[in-house]
Order: sequence, then C-alpha cells, then structure tokens
Amino acid sequence: MKKILAITALAAGFLGYLAGQFSTENHSTAGLEEVVALPAGASHYVCPMHAEIISNVPGGSCPVCGMDLVEKETGESTDKVEGMPVVTINPSVVHNLGVRTARVRLGDLQRSIETIGKITRVDPMARRTITPPIRGELVAIADKQDGDFVTEGELLFSVKSDELFEHEKAFQDAYQSGDRATANAMIPQLSKMGLTPEQISQLQNGAMPHMPVDVFAFEDGYIYTRRGRVGEKVHTGFTLFNVGGNYRVIEVTAEIFERQWGWVAQGQQARMTVRGLPGTVFTGEVVRVEPPVGYTTRSLEVALKFRSENPELSQSMFAHVSIAGQPRKHVLLVPLDSVIRTGQGDRVVRVQGKNRFQPVEVTTGEDANGLIEIRSGLKEGDQVVSSGQFLIDSESSLLAGFRRLTTPGATRPEQQPSPRHADSHRTTYTPASRL
Repeated sequence: MKKILAITALAAGFLGYLAGQFSTENHSTAGLEEVVALPAGASHYVCPMHAEIISNVPGGSCPVCGMDLVEKETGESTDKVEGMPVVTINPSVVHNLGVRTARVRLGDLQRSIETIGKITRVDPMARRTITPPIRGELVAIADKQDGDFVTEGELLFSVKSDELFEHEKAFQDAYQSGDRATANAMIPQLSKMGLTPEQISQLQNGAMPHMPVDVFAFEDGYIYTRRGRVGEKVHTGFTLFNVGGNYRVIEVTAEIFERQWGWVAQGQQARMTVRGLPGTVFTGEVVRVEPPVGYTTRSLEVALKFRSENPELSQSMFAHVSIAGQPRKHVLLVPLDSVIRTGQGDRVVRVQGKNRFQPVEVTTGEDANGLIEIRSGLKEGDQVVSSGQFLIDSESSLLAGFRRLTTPGATRPEQQPSPRHADSHRTTYTPASRL
C-alpha cells in the first residue's frame, strides 16, 4: 500500500512540474507574437537592459528581467534630417553628463615637429664673417678696432656700385612710367644686392638713384677682425669684419619623417632640451635642410644652431628638438578631443539646436597643439561637442537601428522562440495582460 502511495505522489509531482513549465513558457512568449512597424514620430517603450524588447503600449514590463519599460522617441519627425538621427537630451542630463561644446573657427594651424637630434659640433669661439653683398667701392666704414664692442643695428660699412646704380635707375623709371609688373619683378634683385625695403620705397617716391648698400651689425658682440678703408675696391668674398659674442654655438643634426618634409624651411625657430639638464631650454633656428633623402628610413636631415653659455653641453650628446613648422593658414579647426575615430571614418557630434545633437561624418586633416583640421563636413560657426560626445553618438546609433526597424512597410520576421535568441532583429513586445 505504501509503495502505491509513493508512486502516486511521484507521478503527481512530475505532472505538476510539467504543467508549471508549460505555463511559464506560454506566459514569457505570450507578448512576443507580433512584430509591427511603429509609425514615424510615435512613442514606444523599451527595456533599459534589453534593447530588443519594444512595446507600443505603456505600463508594461520586460519578460526577461522584469524591469519596467521606459518611454522612448523613435527619432523620426516630420522634418527629415539627413544623416544619423538627431538626439534630444534633457537639459539636466546635459549638465550631468558634463557636455561641453566648441565653435568651429577659421584659423591657422601651427604645426610643430618633435624629433631627436645629436650635437655634432660645439664652437667655443663663435664668430660671424661679414662681407659686402656686391662688388664696389667702400664709401664708409665704422671707426672700430679689434676688441671694440658693437651693438645690434649699428652701421658697419657702406658700399657703392655702378651696377647697383643702374638697377636703381631702371627700377625707378619702370615704376614712374606705370610699368608696375616690371618694377615689381626687379625688387627681389635689388634686395639681393643689399637694398633695404626703406630704400626701395624711397626710390618709388623719387629719391636719387645713387643709394649705397648699408650693412649693419646683426647682434651685440665684439670685433675680432676689421679690414678695409674708405675708397678701397672690395668684392663679395672680401672679409671686412669678424664679429662674435660671448657665447658658444651648438650645432645639432636631426632627422624628420617623410610627411613633415614640407613643414620645415631655413630660418624657422627651434627649441632644444637635454635630458641631463632638466628645466633648461635652448632656442635656435634651422640653418640648413639637406636635399638627399634616406631611401630606407625615408627621413630628411636638418641642421640647427643654438647659442648657449652653458659649459655642460658637449659634442655627441642627444637632445629633444622641437621645430616650429610652417603653419597651415585659413583652415577650419575644432578641438582634437571632439573627433570620434571609428572603423568607418571620423565623425563629430554637431549641435543642431537647443539640447539637440546629431553625429555627422567629417574629413579630417592634420592636427597639432590640441586642434585638428576639418576639410569637409562642417562649416565655420558650427558648434560641436568636445566632451561627452561618445554617449550621444552611441544614443544616435541606437536610434538609427530603431529607425531602420520602424520604417513603414517593414516585413514581418519569423517568430522567435525566446527574446534571448532575438539577436537579428528588434522585437515589439505587448504585455500579455493587455492582449
């Protein structure tokens, strides 16, 4: 008898278990029978944890996790906006996310070249040889002797030349006759022969075309050598003065990458730091750009000179060199942090209006000093998000998925057995209690 009762109890328990399982499965899938296309601009309700659970009826809950469904706009409106969907965010949420914006502006992108250089020479007796720029006759020379001090801008000597006077006369005649094209073409030659812009301007105003070439001291220093006298014939290789300061000249050789070849030119400013001298910055300039290019390294060699009185600098030391490259003028600039890098390209989040944002694709150029060039996709005066843009971009991507699924005329996909496996499409959920 006891054996029969035990078997009966086990059978009843097993049947009850099967009935419970069947009831649960029917309840969990009861609201997943229909996938409908939501109308444009309509509100829908989505599970915060399971984006595939969507309902067009308020007050429902997620059958997977039990969370209440929250209202959400489809991202479509009567006014069509090209590109990715526009995201509207509550002002308090914008504040909590720390969203900051920046304006797209037109400006110059100051490029900088960072590289490693090597000190190749240290000249303890820095001097500069000063020679006349043209062949002619000395008409004046400074009354200075070896060891005397000269200041920057002080007149050292003047040279006159019949050839120079002929060029001055031809330039003045062309300018006064109205042949400005010929006159402008002669200005570079006059500058090369030693005339200053002030002297050229005087010739344009009718001054006598018999101006000599004046040579001035380029810096404060001492005279080491002085040669020549008034009336003596000199040529372009004749040394009239040797002037130098109380400092050493440090020569540095550095290499730059192929993409930076067009950024550097002779005369550009440079800064140098040495690891063994922390906090010390040396300023100099580019004195030579070598034309040959390393075939294997694809690099360009640059020679720089720095002035220093620091005795700790020595030959063969390595240094970090920063060269102020040629700027890109009149380009659109935005903060570098505002650009979102993706596998499909670059984009930024543009401010469409009050608390309305839209990701847009852009074509970027070079970047430097925290700014990046925008070549297409934006215009001057646009506002972009420079902080918090990744969350807004993710939200817009989610809305784009909703928009593709809620387009009128969408076909009904096959019914899925469970929302856990609905990974290929979005499922519209209607609570079982409202069926």
